[in-house]
Amino acid sequence: MSPRMQSSSRTAQARRTVQQLRMEASIERIKVCLYLQSFPLAGQEYPLLMSIPASENPFKDKKPCTVL
Repeated sequence: MSPRMQSSSRTAQARRTVQQLRMEASIERIKVCLYLQSFPLAGQEYPLLMSIPASENPFKDKKPCTVL
C-alpha cells in the first residue's frame, strides 16, 4: 500500500472509532442499585442476585484437578 492509502485507511478507522465512542457516551446510564430496585423480588433473597455459598454450588468441581 502506498503511504497515502495507509494514511487514508487510518483516518477512516479513527473516524469510525470516534463515531462509536460518541454513540457510547450518549447512552443514558443508571446506577445498578436503582435498576435492581425495579425488580419485583427486590429486597428478597433472589439466587441470581445473591452469591451462592461454595457448599451449595452445584457447578463447583467435586475433586481438584491433579497435574501429572
